[in-house]
Amino acid sequence: MPVLFALALAASLVATTRPKYGGTLRIEMRARVEAHDPRELKVEPVVGDAATAAAEKLVSLAYERLVRLDSNGQPQPQPQLALSWQADAAQKRWEFRLRPGVKFHDGTPLTPASVVAALQRQWGNDLLMSVSGDALVIESKQPQPDLLERLATGRSYIFTILRDGGIAGTGPFRVAEWQPRQRAVFAANDDHWGGRPFLDKIEVQMGVNLTQQLVDFELGKADLIELAPDQLRRASRDGARIWASSPVELLAVVFPAEGPAAQDARLRQALALAVDRGAIQNVLLQKQGEVAGGLLPQWLSGYAFLFPAAADVDRARKLIAESSPAPAPQVLEYDAADPLARAVAERVALDTSQVGLKLQAVAAGPASQAAGKLRLARVRLADLNPRVALSLLAATLSLGDGNDAAAAVTPDQQYAVEKAMVDSNRVIPLVHIPEVYGLSPLLRNWMPTRWGAWRLEDAWLALPEQAAPAGARP
Repeated sequence: MPVLFALALAASLVATTRPKYGGTLRIEMRARVEAHDPRELKVEPVVGDAATAAAEKLVSLAYERLVRLDSNGQPQPQPQLALSWQADAAQKRWEFRLRPGVKFHDGTPLTPASVVAALQRQWGNDLLMSVSGDALVIESKQPQPDLLERLATGRSYIFTILRDGGIAGTGPFRVAEWQPRQRAVFAANDDHWGGRPFLDKIEVQMGVNLTQQLVDFELGKADLIELAPDQLRRASRDGARIWASSPVELLAVVFPAEGPAAQDARLRQALALAVDRGAIQNVLLQKQGEVAGGLLPQWLSGYAFLFPAAADVDRARKLIAESSPAPAPQVLEYDAADPLARAVAERVALDTSQVGLKLQAVAAGPASQAAGKLRLARVRLADLNPRVALSLLAATLSLGDGNDAAAAVTPDQQYAVEKAMVDSNRVIPLVHIPEVYGLSPLLRNWMPTRWGAWRLEDAWLALPEQAAPAGARP
């Protein structure tokens, strides 16, 4: 009897954990995404712009690239629509073999010619693309060692133009409904080359603030929501599973390009030493994310631990006391629509007051950059290549045009460039922030990348058993 009972129990556990087909995954997000057209994706970082990252998540449900980054974001692309590739010794000529049997959502077969057409629409003619037999060939006059990385990121999605002017992709889901900036519905692609997804549909409600998202989650109206740090305890208490990405956003104090504050090196250094980054991370972020002494997070650069991030109140006080004339009161602007930014700005003002520096936290629009005022910038990483990410951050934060960072190939060179930026104290990194989600107990096999990109083709909902639909995975 004990053996039979154990076998029955094991069978029951297997049945409850076996992936099931069917159901609608309900997602809510703050961002409002205008379009699902890959050609309209932004590739530059915009301060406070959550829509760019959200658009990438939605677009990736319906469209695919030739290759994709691995789950850790390493520059070792994995096959997606391309099964194999090879390059000549000079890396000027690349040849790609496509996965057989792939179809666009309208039933049109994927061919090397359709890939060329899609890439040319987004890349222009900076590279020579052609068809050689059943292969796609990409050539250039200069070596292209980063071509695979380029194909795995940005606007490199493959699509076809439909007769009515719309577009279709090859992804595991197809766009069934799109209400710009409001709502999107994705339906399972029964003919996906990887097999039909487990979910029947994905419904996305846009423009839902974090408070309402949590309420809807508690009422059973949402399965996947975004969470602010101050909501984590409540969400956990109410049964949510919490998932956090690696840190993907930088929160930093940025000095104006001109004016007294920009010219006062002692003021900038004193402010950098006065802020207790550990308190921001432990209390305001509820131990999510990381304190930031540098611009790039540790997981991306590998050397962030070399930048000091500890406060030194005594030294900060000495710098202020030695300043002549005494530093004038400063204004720190933060995004009025971001509760976390407000809390951090007020904490920075409190810390600086302890060293004799008067700083007032003031709410402003996300695009405000009033002359002479400091601002609290929240910038998302725009690339998983540390060299490119640093270059784009430098441009966004007005630390130069980013050419030095773009030319830094080795980690030592990248560190030297980043150190020069940080040592200027024209930007004071505070914390690196992750994306945090609340997951319904019904949602299973949630397997996003470490930087937060969704991969929902294998996700499923714990629903009653039902017959598998046509095209189901074997």
